[in-house]
Amino acid sequence: MNQMSCLYLNARSLIGKFDLFSTWVQHFVPDVIGITETWATEDIFDLELALPGYDMFRRDRPVHRAGGGVILYVKSGLNAVVYEPRVKLPEQVWCRIQTYKNDSIHVGVCYRTPSEDIFGTGHHGTIRDLIDELGASKLHFILMGDFNYNFVHWPVVHSNDSPTPDARLFCDSLDDNFFSQHVDFPTRKQTILDLIITDEPDMVSDLTDLGPLGSSDHQALLWKSVISAVTSENQRLYMTMLGRIFKGSSSSCIVRIGRRFSAHLQLRTIGSRFPVYCVTWKRTSYH
Repeated sequence: MNQMSCLYLNARSLIGKFDLFSTWVQHFVPDVIGITETWATEDIFDLELALPGYDMFRRDRPVHRAGGGVILYVKSGLNAVVYEPRVKLPEQVWCRIQTYKNDSIHVGVCYRTPSEDIFGTGHHGTIRDLIDELGASKLHFILMGDFNYNFVHWPVVHSNDSPTPDARLFCDSLDDNFFSQHVDFPTRKQTILDLIITDEPDMVSDLTDLGPLGSSDHQALLWKSVISAVTSENQRLYMTMLGRIFKGSSSSCIVRIGRRFSAHLQLRTIGSRFPVYCVTWKRTSYH
C-alpha cells in the first residue's frame, strides 16, 4: 500500500460523541485518524475509547485542567509503533508506520492551547522547535492538529493574513524547512485553525471538508496521503539551493518554481552547473 486515507477532527469531547464517531469510522474506513480536544482524562479507560481493528496512541492533557488531549488511531495491519520527538510539546502523540519498501512515515497529531495560563506559556517557541526538529531529522511525516493560529487565508501572502507575530514566526518556520501546509479553507468559523503539515508538497490529495462531528465547532477533514517518500536526496538538495537563491520567497512559491525548473534540469544535472542554471533562470524567468 502506497496510499492511505486519513481522517482528522477536533472532537470537543470524544467520549460524548463516541457512537457518532464510530459510525463515521465505519462509513469512511480511514487508515489513520487524528483527534484533538478529546477531553479525555485518567478516569476514562482505554477500553472506552478503543476502536475495533485500530491501534490507539493516546495523550491526555498532562495537567489537571479541563479540555485538550489528543489521540491517534492507526489500522492494526499497518503495525504502527510509538515515536517520541525530542521536543516535548505537552499535547502531541506520534507513531511510525513502516512501508513495504522499508521506508517509513511518521504521523503526529498535536494541540496547542490558546490559553497561556494552562501551561504558563503559549508554546509558540515549542511548536517552532518541533518544526525545526522535523526538518533537521529529514523525517517523512504528516503532522495534523489544531494550532490555534487564526489564519484568514492560506497560503499566507500578506502580513494581515498572519494575525499575530507568533503566527508569522510559525509560517517562517514552515518556509525555512520547506514544509507544506495543505488546508486552505476555514475550519472554525472564518479562520483556519486546523492544519495538515507535510515534508513534501504532493503528499495530500482529495482533501474534503466533512463538516463538524456532532456539536463540535470545527470542521472535520478527510484526505488521501502518499506513504512512501518520493523526494530523493538530490531533490532535497535542489530545493535547498533554490531556497538560497530565491531567498525571501515562500516555500510554496519555491516549490512551484522548482516544478517548472526540474523539467529543464531533469534532476540529473545537480552539481557544479546547478547554481549557474538557477541564476540564469532567476534573471530570465522569475518575476
